[in-house]
Amino acid sequence: MPARAACITFDDGYADNFTVAMPILRDHGLTATFFVATGFLDGGRMWNDTVIEAVSHCGKSRLDLSEEGLGVHELNSAVTVRQAIMNILNEIKYREPAERRRTVDYIAAVAGVRLPNDLMLTSEQVRAMRRAGMLIGAHTVTHPILACLKPDEVRSEILDSQQFLESLLQERVSLFAYPNGKPNIDYRAGDAEVVRGLGFDAAVTTAWGVADSRCDLMQLPRFTPWDKTRLRFGARLIRNLWQNEQLRSGQMACP
Repeated sequence: MPARAACITFDDGYADNFTVAMPILRDHGLTATFFVATGFLDGGRMWNDTVIEAVSHCGKSRLDLSEEGLGVHELNSAVTVRQAIMNILNEIKYREPAERRRTVDYIAAVAGVRLPNDLMLTSEQVRAMRRAGMLIGAHTVTHPILACLKPDEVRSEILDSQQFLESLLQERVSLFAYPNGKPNIDYRAGDAEVVRGLGFDAAVTTAWGVADSRCDLMQLPRFTPWDKTRLRFGARLIRNLWQNEQLRSGQMACP
C-alpha cells in the first residue's frame, strides 16, 4: 500500500450515491466502494427513512405515538422535529425486526404522510456504478442489527445479499459492511466468523481507527467524516492516527 492510503466507502445504497457522490468522485479521479442493502433496491425504503419522512412531513404540530409507548412529540420547529426523529429512532432501533417494521408502519399511519419510493438505488444504477469503476459490496438484505438475530438468520442476511449482487453484476462480491457496525453492540464475534466462512476478502465496521496489518480483515475499522470544517476533520484524522499509534504500542487493539 502507498503511504497515506485511504479507502472511501458509502453504506446502504441511497440513490444519491449515484446522482451526487459518483459524479464528484469521477471529477476528482477517485473510486469508492458502495455497500448495498439489497432488499431496498428498486423502490424500497429503509425503516429509519420511513420514520424520518413521516415525522419531517407530518404537517401536525404534535405527533401522538403514545399508543405504542413512544410518547407525544412536539413538531413546531425544525429543532423539535429533529429531536423527535432522533428520540424515535433510538427507541426502536434495537427492536426485533418484525416488531420494528410493525412500529414503523404505525408511525407512518399516524403521521398520515405519503412516503417516497425513490430514496434508494435501482438495480440498473448499481450496474452503472460498477461499469464506472466503483466497487460494490454486500450489506445484508434488510439492514438488521445482526446481534439481534439468530445465527442462521445472520448467515441468510449476509449470503443472500452477496448472491443477489453477484447475480446482478455477474462477478464475485468480496467485501462486506456490518449494518450500523459497532463491535459487540451491532454485531458479535460469531457474526464476523460467519462473514469469514462465506469467503469474503474483508469486512468493515464503524469502530474508529486506522487499519494496519494487525487488524482482523473481517473487522476493519472506519470512521465517518461528519465534520463541517477542515479543522474538525483534521482533528478527527489526528485522533485516528493517535489511536493507531496506541494500537502499534499494544495499548489498544483492533475489534
